Amino acid sequence: MVDNDVRSLARGRPALLFATLMSGLMSQGFTFTAFVAALPQMARDLGSHGAFIAQMTMALAALGLMLGSLVSGWILERAGTRVALIVSTVIFGLAGGGGLVFREPSLLLASRFAVGLASACMVTTCLWGIGAEYEGSRRARALGVASALANLVSLGGTLLGGALAALGGWPLAFVQFPLFGAAACLLASVSLRQVRPGSRAPSIEGAQLILRLLPFYLLAALLFAVMFMASTQFAFLLQLDGFGSPSTRSLFIGAMTLVAALTAFCYGPLQQRLSATGAFLLGLIAMGLGLATLSFGERLAYAAIGAILMGLYVGIIGPYVYHSVTERTAEAARGRAIGLLNAFCFLGGSLNPPVFQTLARLIGLHKVFLTAALLMALLALATALRARRQSAAAGSMPTA
Repeated sequence: MVDNDVRSLARGRPALLFATLMSGLMSQGFTFTAFVAALPQMARDLGSHGAFIAQMTMALAALGLMLGSLVSGWILERAGTRVALIVSTVIFGLAGGGGLVFREPSLLLASRFAVGLASACMVTTCLWGIGAEYEGSRRARALGVASALANLVSLGGTLLGGALAALGGWPLAFVQFPLFGAAACLLASVSLRQVRPGSRAPSIEGAQLILRLLPFYLLAALLFAVMFMASTQFAFLLQLDGFGSPSTRSLFIGAMTLVAALTAFCYGPLQQRLSATGAFLLGLIAMGLGLATLSFGERLAYAAIGAILMGLYVGIIGPYVYHSVTERTAEAARGRAIGLLNAFCFLGGSLNPPVFQTLARLIGLHKVFLTAALLMALLALATALRARRQSAAAGSMPTA
């Protein structure tokens, strides 16, 4: 039965619903981190093409997330919140557990693609739920907490996956998927009402929505392409600067992740104090300074300062882009808008390695970081000028 008139999505306690809605972005981070520490073991055990297969487990999940994001809004509108989330958590757990039993490459990679599809539906359903359930500063705070928990789960999944792989081999790391899926499914079953988004607000033409939000989607793709420097290029830069030990590099990456989580937790109060544009500007400035600092070279202090500043950017930009889209769209169209946003974000992330690695071969990795820093500076300047014009226009408007 579909309940389209309820004011709240909660079936019972609001706290349980809040916990349920956190699971979407958590699943997205978990998709790539639960067994990342075991990739070298996978490569050794999967035969002569093991390294390629191990890398493709990440690529197929990313492809599933990107394609799933394009259709997740449509799925949410037709299946409804409760059905969409419960089914996607079940698929996430079962497909994710495929690594426990599959050794044949096609089956293993197919299961990873299914994990990406399921996670995309979880993300869209949960972010739509946050947008529908909360308003104003509460919505911004909930999105910040969701992003923070996603960072913490990514860090925890990496550490636990490494420990499990050391204990029982790389397949054991995949046991995290069915455990996470079962917990998310249980929460969704007891806390979430069945609501179809399209019937709770006036409809809007999909083509008009895409056209109106396309500039922001392109901006989000750029922001995430730069954000992925923290996960794809940073470790190589640390190695280039003389930090050859994986454990040493992990300290910097872990510190960046922790700062990102703490910053995301504070996004709600931060945007309330500075405005969403002010928080966005702060993130751009932090990333510009962080990338510029890292481009200077080989000192421990540079690496530490750069990691902290990049963490600030990651912690702000994630909640900012989702908050911006939820604020700009009507409830009926929000599911598709969020799905498209996620697709553009992963498009930007997937473009990072080929674009920035090609630049690194041409001008060197340090200059790539400096180039990205200049790009962030230009965006920050454009954002500041736009905010000033908007403030001046608002100040010149006649008052009643």
